[in-house]
Amino acid sequence: MIQMQEKTMVTDALNHINSGLKAYADMISQTENPQLRNALIQMRNETEKSQYELYQIAKSKNYYQPPAQASPNEIQNIKSVFSGNTGWTGSQGMTGSSVMQGQSSGSMAGVGAGSGMFAGVGQGTTR
Repeated sequence: MIQMQEKTMVTDALNHINSGLKAYADMISQTENPQLRNALIQMRNETEKSQYELYQIAKSKNYYQPPAQASPNEIQNIKSVFSGNTGWTGSQGMTGSSVMQGQSSGSMAGVGAGSGMFAGVGQGTTR
């Protein structure tokens, strides 16, 4: 019973931290002030360290089972998707407006849990 409560608390904490990391990413990408941006980056980095420490604890207690390691071919495919030609171009002015133009190349269509080339990548399970 105590182990189940601890597992629930660790899982909830990891979920909360992960949500916070996503919020930091949103704020950083939308912050123009260099000092505020650097402060947010530093806070995000510290949060990532805490998240990784908690992840290691969860893994060591068998609360979390990471997905199978990606093959070198899968890693290369993912790199090409995110660094290759995506069909998107962006321009951003100093007025606070940004313009994104383009079209989806369809290379990420259907990406989700257990689909396409991302199957098993980042899809850990809890026990």
